Amino acid sequence: MPQSQRRHLRDSTGRRRRRFIRPSVIFHPNLLDGINLIADAVKPTLGPLPRVVGIESMTRDRPPEVLDDAATIARRIIQIADPTADVGAMMMRHALWRMHETCGDGSATMATIAQALAQQAAKAMAAGAHPALLRTGIEQGVAQVCTALRAGAVRPMSGRRSRELLAALARSVCHDPELRDVLVEIVDILGADGAIQVVNNDARRVDREYIEGAMWDSPWLTTGFATDAAQSIARISDAAVILLDGKLDSAVNVLEGLKRLYDLGHRSVLIIAGDLSDEAKTVLIQAKLSGVMRILPVKAPGFDAKRAVALQDLAALTGARVLFGDAAAFASLAPEDVGSVRRAWATARQFGIIGGKRDPIALRNSIASVRRKIDDTLNLDEIAELRLRLGRLCGGLAIVRVGGATSKIQESRRDEAVRLSRTLQMAAGRGYVAGGGAALFKIAQTLLNDAERSNGRADDIAFGVRCLARALESPLMTIAGNAGFEATEVADQVRAALRADPHAHHGFDARSGRVVDMMAAGIVDSAEVIERAVRVAGSLAATAITTDAVVHHRKPALATNP
Repeated sequence: MPQSQRRHLRDSTGRRRRRFIRPSVIFHPNLLDGINLIADAVKPTLGPLPRVVGIESMTRDRPPEVLDDAATIARRIIQIADPTADVGAMMMRHALWRMHETCGDGSATMATIAQALAQQAAKAMAAGAHPALLRTGIEQGVAQVCTALRAGAVRPMSGRRSRELLAALARSVCHDPELRDVLVEIVDILGADGAIQVVNNDARRVDREYIEGAMWDSPWLTTGFATDAAQSIARISDAAVILLDGKLDSAVNVLEGLKRLYDLGHRSVLIIAGDLSDEAKTVLIQAKLSGVMRILPVKAPGFDAKRAVALQDLAALTGARVLFGDAAAFASLAPEDVGSVRRAWATARQFGIIGGKRDPIALRNSIASVRRKIDDTLNLDEIAELRLRLGRLCGGLAIVRVGGATSKIQESRRDEAVRLSRTLQMAAGRGYVAGGGAALFKIAQTLLNDAERSNGRADDIAFGVRCLARALESPLMTIAGNAGFEATEVADQVRAALRADPHAHHGFDARSGRVVDMMAAGIVDSAEVIERAVRVAGSLAATAITTDAVVHHRKPALATNP
């Protein structure tokens, strides 16, 4: 024991005795054990030739589950016996589910990088590196990696090449040909910002339906305005648009508002309001029956804050202003309060608009705002709502109806459709990088070469960057190992190929067992998914290595969602 860790005390007789102070534990090894346990459970699923993971059922009357999805495997692991290892395991479990919710793909890649990074950092700390400085180096390295991924992302200009890359990406992440063909077609048509709704199908097949314009799940306010009684639908064309946050409750004010619209030259009107009183309904029906004006009243979508957001989106799409209050606001219409649409329709469940008189500035601002929220949000339900909003604002919506032989198969296919659509749209928006871990492997060589050219900086921040660089090699090596090849030999072959041609996208094709140019071979990943995997892995490892204390609750709260 070093002299600095000794304390000399004197007992009651005056004799000096020594007491040894137990050294503090940095990055508790049990925490790393938990991270390793979850990572080792999901790593076999990485790559085009993955292995599966069997999980014992919690009840004896059911057979074990056989899974190949990293996030689902992690979610089945509820608790680890060792309480400190359990903390590390739950950190990894939460990170895996976070990737699953936001990207749909990349969970196993993230776990592989996070585990390797935590192990490299633990070795550096054992050699005397400071955790806080290592964390700074990791964060700096993550920023460099993300910049390199964006710079190297391929965004095809031709429609044919774009569809080819979409199909290649779909083949690598989905093993359901019918489902992936439908979703590749939809994303190819609608692009990154289109709205995709996944619902159940009564038949076993996968169907799709494209909706022109924008649609909301909000009904007409009365059946008295149906133009096609057989199909229970109301249609209107070349209509003025009125947006009212409140309720049309006064017959006098409604009549005054209709007269105002007539004086402004409008003969058709779509009224989107919070509600409609019986008096107001009577006035509107009489106006319609008289033939003076064609009218379609529909209920404003949502409630409270969600209604306000929906009305603002409608304002951007139609050029109307949102009127607040009751029918008095309708009675005092100004010309600038009125928007317009080329066509509109409504049923007992939904309404839609086509060809609105868009407000370019408001529309551009709304689209930018929604995109920022999508990037900043981790909740799956919120992301789905935001993507639906974005699709309405951009004018594209597709409904995917998924069937299956059993309810369980149907549910599994529906979840797969949601994940795949998210992954494909991310790729369509941000581009593609070489797949199979090749893009990260190439960036790792660049980081290591830069470290050598910087005269071998030995400070702890530089150690953090090197730890990340070594961790970035792990996905390619894991894919090779899962396919039955010697990972170290494969890594050496790829390094040699990159040295011979630094501008190529060399990687390992696990199916053929050869080192190839991954982009030329059509083996690609979504640039945004890989970027997020690196960010989440870096955040997890940085948090783990700077955790000095773990607090255990006697009766911890149960979490149903990671």
